[in-house]
Amino acid sequence: MKAEYSLKDFKGVMKNPFYDKLITEVVVPVQKEVYQVFADIAAQNGEEPEKVMRRCLADYAKKLQEH
Repeated sequence: MKAEYSLKDFKGVMKNPFYDKLITEVVVPVQKEVYQVFADIAAQNGEEPEKVMRRCLADYAKKLQEH
């Protein structure tokens, strides 16, 4: 056993069985500068740029529905 554990040690290996029902994959071309903004934010938070982009898009969609 390790003396200390981090959250990375407990990262799941099994794929979420509901993933295909929750996610629709699409290809959206974006300018390199726009992608770099998301990549910079992701790097600061230790995330993948795609995850930051999905969260931003979800927030924007929610705002659109409120209007």
